[in-house]
Amino acid sequence: MRIAYLNTLGIPARYRGFETCVEEVSTRLVKKGHDVTVYCASNSNSRYSSYEGVRLINLPHSTRKFVDYPLRQLLSTLDAISRGFDILHYFGTDSSIFAVVPRILSRKVVMSLDGLSWNRSGYPGWVRCALRLSSWLPLYVPHATIVDSVSVREWYRTEYGKCPIYVPYGAKVSPRDADTNVLRRLGVENDRYILFVGALVPEKGVHHLIRAFNALNAESGFDLAIVGGNPYGSAYELSLRELAGDHVKFLGSVYGSDAENLFKGAYFYATASELEGTSPALLSAMGFGNCVLVSDIPENLETIGDAGMTFRNMNVSDLSSKMLQLILHPNLVEDYRKRAVERVARYYSWESVAQRIEEVYSTILGGK
Repeated sequence: MRIAYLNTLGIPARYRGFETCVEEVSTRLVKKGHDVTVYCASNSNSRYSSYEGVRLINLPHSTRKFVDYPLRQLLSTLDAISRGFDILHYFGTDSSIFAVVPRILSRKVVMSLDGLSWNRSGYPGWVRCALRLSSWLPLYVPHATIVDSVSVREWYRTEYGKCPIYVPYGAKVSPRDADTNVLRRLGVENDRYILFVGALVPEKGVHHLIRAFNALNAESGFDLAIVGGNPYGSAYELSLRELAGDHVKFLGSVYGSDAENLFKGAYFYATASELEGTSPALLSAMGFGNCVLVSDIPENLETIGDAGMTFRNMNVSDLSSKMLQLILHPNLVEDYRKRAVERVARYYSWESVAQRIEEVYSTILGGK
């Protein structure tokens, strides 16, 4: 099959779950003999024309998010139509309107959705309103719609009576053998920091994490390590830095083996997301043997099962209390670490994700 991926920042993954999914799936499909192309934002991937056998097409990129995404979707859609791909796979609710043209032209269209985007607190009101009003489009424009969360799937079933295909994200399982030299270079000490990884946007709730961590006794000896950024720049990130105390460390964007070592060396992983699909960063943390502490939104509860601790969403006091509980009870942390690895190994695998998405493509190409 000739497959194109549209409406992400591209690969290698540098920002969020969509990019991680595209990287993990596309590279596996290439190994199976498929011809795969990924459309990328030129500033982040312009030095690459291919990546592990995947062809990359770099497009102009704007630093203004709500200009950048529509512009790149339009350009990538026009280019993809001209190249005659068998499958055009879009990512994000906002792709729906751009997918109309290839659908009219009888191209096979697949769309992946994550959380309910119109609930994102970082979006302007007019964007949230537009996304909510058009929330029915992803169920009717594509030939197949994929979601990574059972909770999100059930929302669409209840609201519109149509059920998207559930395909969760994956993660790899690896032993906790962090390279202490790498950790030292990054400014943290093995088993003496709490880790967060993700985009620095309001709905990720990093401000809750920092406030809860600041409330702990500074003499605890732990740091809060924050990995991630925002490719469009962000007043929110500046506000986080102003809020942070001495033991909060902003490590910026970290990838590859350095990121793996950060996961492996953390005492526990914490996320205070107010809105999610299935978080690849959370799954990665679990696969690398982390105890995880998460907000009790349905998507996080679905991901961790009984393999992690929760706190009440947006409740800083409860979050701080749970942080302290884990710091004071290393046996509890060790128990959750074992459960996390077992859960990822049993339920989440990038190999199975790639296989299931390949089956979706084959099914719609077969006329179903």
